[in-house]
Amino acid sequence: MSTVALARQGVADPLLEYYSHLSSVELPDLGAGIWIDDASSLTAQVEAGNYPNRLTGAVDDMVSVFATDGGGAMYALSRTTGRVYHLTAGALIGSTYDLDETGYRIAAEDLWDFLEQLHARLAAALEAQHAALRATLRR
Repeated sequence: MSTVALARQGVADPLLEYYSHLSSVELPDLGAGIWIDDASSLTAQVEAGNYPNRLTGAVDDMVSVFATDGGGAMYALSRTTGRVYHLTAGALIGSTYDLDETGYRIAAEDLWDFLEQLHARLAAALEAQHAALRATLRR
C-alpha cells in the first residue's frame, strides 16, 4: 500500500512518514502486547469500519488509529495535536468513537515519542530477561 493511498484516506502525516520507512510491529510479550498495523491492514480496518476516525465525548478530535494492544484497546494519532491516545473504553458508532473521561489517556506527545517509549520498554524487558538468565546460570 502506498502512502498516497493512505493520504487519500486521511491518515495523519506522521503515520505517512512512518509507513514510508517501516511496516508492522508485533510485540505480543511486551506488557499486554502491542501490534502496529502495516499500511494494508490499517486500510482494511478503516474500510471495514473497525477503526474510528473521529473521537467525541471526553475528547473531540480527528484521529488515525494505527495500533492495538492485547486488551482490545486502540492507539490513535491525533490529526490536530499529534498526540497519541490510548483508547481503552468507548462506543464505536460508525466512524466515531464516543469516549467518557476514563476511556482514554494520552500515551505520548507524538508518534516518535510513542515509538521511543516502545523502544525503551523493549530494551528494559530484554535486559530483565538477560539478568534473569545470568542469575539462573550462576546457580
